[in-house]
Amino acid sequence: MDEAQHRFGPFVLKPGRQLQCDGQPVALGPRALTMLETMLAAEGEVVTKAELLERVWPGVTVEEGNITVQIAALRRELGSRPDGGEWIVTVPRVGYRLVAAPAAQPEASPVEAEGKPSVAVLPFVDLSADATRDYFADGLVEDLITALSRFKSFAVVSRYSSFAYRDRASDVRQVARELGVRYLLEGSVRLSGERVRVTVQLVDAATGTHLWASSFDGEMGQIFEFQDTITASVVGLVEPQIRRAEIERTRRRWPENPQAYDHFLRALPYFGSRDPADYLTALDHLERAIALQPDYAAALAYASWSLARHGTVALTALDAAGAARCLQLARLALQYGDDDPLVLAICSHSLLAIGLMPAEGLAMADRALAANPHNVVVQVLGGICNMLAGDPLKAEACYRRAYTLSPGAPEASESLAGIGFSRFFMRDFEGAIGWLERSRATLADWPPTYWMLTAAYAHLGRLDEARMVLQRLLQLAPHSSIAGLRTVGRRSDGRFEVLIEGLRKAGLS
Repeated sequence: MDEAQHRFGPFVLKPGRQLQCDGQPVALGPRALTMLETMLAAEGEVVTKAELLERVWPGVTVEEGNITVQIAALRRELGSRPDGGEWIVTVPRVGYRLVAAPAAQPEASPVEAEGKPSVAVLPFVDLSADATRDYFADGLVEDLITALSRFKSFAVVSRYSSFAYRDRASDVRQVARELGVRYLLEGSVRLSGERVRVTVQLVDAATGTHLWASSFDGEMGQIFEFQDTITASVVGLVEPQIRRAEIERTRRRWPENPQAYDHFLRALPYFGSRDPADYLTALDHLERAIALQPDYAAALAYASWSLARHGTVALTALDAAGAARCLQLARLALQYGDDDPLVLAICSHSLLAIGLMPAEGLAMADRALAANPHNVVVQVLGGICNMLAGDPLKAEACYRRAYTLSPGAPEASESLAGIGFSRFFMRDFEGAIGWLERSRATLADWPPTYWMLTAAYAHLGRLDEARMVLQRLLQLAPHSSIAGLRTVGRRSDGRFEVLIEGLRKAGLS
C-alpha cells in the first residue's frame, strides 16, 4: 500500500501512519492505524473481516474479537461525523467500511456548486405547543426546497442533506462549509389553532450576516401566499436577474384549500414505511385531500403512487378496481400538473408498473429527469422505471445521482440498494452484493434489498449466506413468497426471472 496522505473530515493519516485531527496527533496503536489505513484505501467500499485479519495480523491466527477491539478504539478516538453518525459502519457478518466524507476545508467562502450561487434550506424550528404538528414545518421546508430547486440559475441542497441538521445547534459558517453553500435559509413556524406565524431569514454564510428577514402572520388559509412571498423574496436576493414573471411562471400551483394541504402533508411520512398498512393510511389522507380539492395534482400523483407502493411492500397485485383507480389518479394528476417534474416522475412509474406501458412510462421519466435533475425522488423513480423495463446502466446512473444528492440520510439506503439492483440485473452478482450490503448496513430494512441479496448469494453458490439473508427477510416480511414476487415481476419485461430463480435456489417457496 502506498504511503500517500489520506484525508477525511478533519483527519489526516500521514506517511508513517501518524493520524492528526486539525493538526494535532491522535493517539492510536499501530494495529488500529493499519486497520484505518486499509479502510481508507477501500474508498468507502466494504472491507471484509478476512481482509482485515490478513492485513493487520499477517501470518498469525487470531480470533475475530481482536478486530472488534481495534474498531472500538478507532471509534472512540474518531468520535462522530458532523451529521452525528459513525465514521466506521458495521456491515453485519461481512466487515466494515469507512464512510466517505470530504476533508475539512480551511476558513473560506463556501464553495459554489457548478459555479452557481447555492442555498440550503435548513429545517424550520417548530414553536407550536402541539408536537403532533411537527410535520407542518417539515412540509413547508420541503415545499420551499422544491420551489427553489426549479430555478436553473442557482443550486439548492436536497432536503435529505439539509435535514441532517435538525435539532443541531451549529455555527452557520460551519454548516455552510459542510454543505458547500453560499446562503442559508432558516426559519420557524408557530401554529395556534387556525393562526400561523412563519419567520424566515436569509443568511450570508461567509460572514454570518442576515441579508433579509421577515415574519408572516395570518390564517391557515393564507399559507400558500406566504410560501410564494418567501420564495419570491429569496430568489430576488440570491439571483436579482430573475424577473417576477419567471417566478410566477415556474412556481408550484398551490392548492386553494388549506385543509387539503394539511392532509397531503400528513400522508408524506408514510412513504418510507415497510408496513403495507401505512400506505393505505397515506391513501386515506390523500383521498381526503382530493375530495377537498379535486385538481390537486401532487395529491393525485401521490395517491396513485401509494397504491403501487402498497403492492410492492405487500407483494400483492392490485385487483382490477385498484389498478383502474391507480391509473385514473395518475391521468388526473397529469391533467392538472403536467409541468411539475415530480408529478411526471410519479406518474411515469404508475403508467409503467401498473398500466404496463413501458414506452410511455420511460419517456415520461426522461421528461421528469430533464426538467429537474436535482430532485431525489425524481432520480429514484427514474431508476425504478429503468430497472424494471429500461436500461440498467441508466437506472444505476439515476440511483448514483440520488445517493450523491442525499448521502447522509436514512433514505439513502434505497439509493444504495437501487445501485445493487441495477448490478444484479446486469448479472454482476458480486458487484450487486457490495452495494446491497452497504444498503443493509444503514439499518434501513427494505425488503427488496433482501430479495436481491439472497438471490445474488445463491447465484454465486454461496448458499449458506443466501439462507441467512433469506431468514432475515422472512422475519421482516413473513408473507414473502415466490408467488408474491411474481406479482411484482409482472411489472417488468421478464428480467425478474433471474431474481425468482435465485430466491428459489435459496429455499423460498
